[in-house]
Amino acid sequence: MTGILAVDVGQTGMRASWGDVVREEEIGMLALTDTNRVGALVDRVVDLTDDIGPSDIVGVGLSGYVEGSTAPSEFAAQLLRRLPVRAVAVAADAVTAHLGTVGMRAGTTVICGTGVAAIGSDGSHSWRRIDARGYLLGDFGSGFWIGQRGLQAALDALEGRGPGTALVEASIRLGTPADIYQASMASMSAPRYLASFAPAVLTSAEHGDKIALAIVTEAANQLACSIMAARLVDGPIGLTGGLMRSDVLTAALGAALKRLGMVDFDSIVLPDAALKGALLLAEEHEHAASLFPGLITVEETHD
Repeated sequence: MTGILAVDVGQTGMRASWGDVVREEEIGMLALTDTNRVGALVDRVVDLTDDIGPSDIVGVGLSGYVEGSTAPSEFAAQLLRRLPVRAVAVAADAVTAHLGTVGMRAGTTVICGTGVAAIGSDGSHSWRRIDARGYLLGDFGSGFWIGQRGLQAALDALEGRGPGTALVEASIRLGTPADIYQASMASMSAPRYLASFAPAVLTSAEHGDKIALAIVTEAANQLACSIMAARLVDGPIGLTGGLMRSDVLTAALGAALKRLGMVDFDSIVLPDAALKGALLLAEEHEHAASLFPGLITVEETHD
């Protein structure tokens, strides 16, 4: 039986699933800002999915999908040539996040991992995507955002320019301040390095550290602001991405949404919805493309 291949390409990692088989690896790709980066990413996807199983179609959720860029369509075309499939559907990762949580319904979704993107759909053909700007211009409330502020607070405490915090002990596991400086500045993937400290911030917040709690609260405020800006109509709110495994963050986000007037809403928390969304994209790519025009590209063989 031919299965469907689902792939999730994030800022710092990539996963693929075929039935019950799941593979993953770390990557350093930040955004397909031009076609020069397409070939290398296609190679990574082909290597990851090699011999994973016969597939008729592949659905890909892609971080760094820039509306109007030719890179996503070139990525899809190259995958079609390299993989033994009849069709390739590539969508912005915010789209697969929405499909994996809310589905084809109207609603709003935020994906919060290394980066952040929020997307709202009216269930017809209108959508609004917020943030998805990358770590230099956005990713407000993301793993990078939280990790960066956590390390800043730890270094401030060590230098005596900020209050004491349990984050100091967590930072010491990364080395001296000089080690942290060198690693963050010389890293090929600064977002990945800084985002790796986010779990320590969330854990410290759960244990009551005031500095960590303040960072998490502000992250939740930022995420809530993006959700409200993306929201087109009433409907469920999907919360996905690795950081949504944190009870302290999801609780803070719920409180932040209520402060913004969202008193009664249905939230769907599925931290690992990306592959589910990529699978639905592959199965229903024509319908999905009508819901999110401009954020989905499909390439098919024409025998």
